[in-house]
Amino acid sequence: MGRVISSLSELSSLVIRSLALILVFNLSLSVNAEPLKVGEIAPNFTINQIDNAPFKLSEFKGKQSVYLVFWNTWCGHCMKKVPQLMAIEREFGDQVKLLAINTSWSDSLADISQFQARFEANYAIAFDENADITHRYGVMGTPTGFLIDINGVIKQVDGITHTLAANIEQWNRVSDSEEKPVVLAGAVCDKDRLC
Repeated sequence: MGRVISSLSELSSLVIRSLALILVFNLSLSVNAEPLKVGEIAPNFTINQIDNAPFKLSEFKGKQSVYLVFWNTWCGHCMKKVPQLMAIEREFGDQVKLLAINTSWSDSLADISQFQARFEANYAIAFDENADITHRYGVMGTPTGFLIDINGVIKQVDGITHTLAANIEQWNRVSDSEEKPVVLAGAVCDKDRLC
């Protein structure tokens, strides 16, 4: 009888520990799990590009827009996006800073080097070693893009390669007011309508 009670005690202890681990895991997933939205101020960050050049988002405020693309080397959609990103860098590189941030999800610097050699990417790439920036921006899948205007405001999430040319002039316009941006519910940014 004592052995059964001991086994039940061990079993209930195991169940409690398992439930605690599940709870901690779920709480960690819920931290900023939702991507940032259009109209929000983009969180500042600093990261070294793979060529060791530092990138600090706040240094672009008042100078030019920034296009962040979160990606992975094994992501098929990310690979399909490379020619578009290369074209953006060629055509708009002086108007928008393009930075491709590898999330580090199942990737390494060696994987990125092979990716660069294969695709001959002409744009800046960074490796988010612990996925800190990736989590701060609420990225849940790749590719995920954020267009941050000259004022530090997120103007578009995803679909940027199709709308950049139509919107770049407005995105590079310094705001006259110091007020927080106002976002209209349901406001959509697309190639036919400025946002």
